[in-house]
Amino acid sequence: MLTGLFVSTIGIWTKLIGSGISPFLLTMFRTLTAAVLIFIMVALSRNMKTIETLMIRKREVLPFLAAGLFGVAIGMGFYIKSFSYVPVANSVMLVFIYPVVTALLSWLILKEKITRLELAALALVVLGVWSIYGSEINIASDAFGNMLAITAGFGYSVFIVSMRYFETKGYKYWNVTFWPLALGGVILALFLPFESFAFSPSGFVPLYIAGIVLVTFFGYIFYAEGLKTVRVHDAVIITALTEPLAAMVLAFLVLGESIPDYVLAGAALIIAANVMIGMEFRKKRMKKHKVRGGRPGFGWVW
Repeated sequence: MLTGLFVSTIGIWTKLIGSGISPFLLTMFRTLTAAVLIFIMVALSRNMKTIETLMIRKREVLPFLAAGLFGVAIGMGFYIKSFSYVPVANSVMLVFIYPVVTALLSWLILKEKITRLELAALALVVLGVWSIYGSEINIASDAFGNMLAITAGFGYSVFIVSMRYFETKGYKYWNVTFWPLALGGVILALFLPFESFAFSPSGFVPLYIAGIVLVTFFGYIFYAEGLKTVRVHDAVIITALTEPLAAMVLAFLVLGESIPDYVLAGAALIIAANVMIGMEFRKKRMKKHKVRGGRPGFGWVW
């Protein structure tokens, strides 16, 4: 839930920064600085040897590179870039195809089963995306921004699944956040030639940049820590019900952005899809605890 609240502010920070810094350059600075903060956290922590703590095995180098490329460079870079073309509400809701994509990837990679209810949820997400994207399909600039947001959603799902995958391999939460952020930040340098360079740290821009770095650092540290005890499905459900609503409310309150009816309709369908997935896993959790003779404890109650 904390991750959802932190990440929901990304669009606001980006809009406040405006054209003062190029989107890919901002994302590169954001991810590399967050990686440095993680390194400092590990270095200052007691009973941690920095080199040994952050060391990864050779056979996991390519998976970490893939997580950096797809999850960070594409997932985060394209997301920030999309704000240059479409309102925050559009980008946030389009990128929220990632819960269902994550369900598919977790089935393929983590061997987590997909139910018929989840397939129905996928259909709702597709309809929700069409509700937002379809009305803008004839407007070239918005269509490009929408496609960037959709692609970012696919990339972001890779980042989430990779965090859980690496933790199943015995890595700690600082490893699964540090290396994708660091490698992704370096890879983002290859994207810089595809946009015009801009960097003007005037006024409050440095404070806005610091804000986007801090929410990245805290958001993904909390997310990786949460994945130690929460399944990938449950994690994306929690963030999916926290981030988009918070982002749209903040965009309305801080930026004064209107929320068109077609965006609200698409949002309702995407959130309904995540609620359906939440109901499915709530039933499984209740059944599991009933067999054990215990109580379900804290959880989503629909």
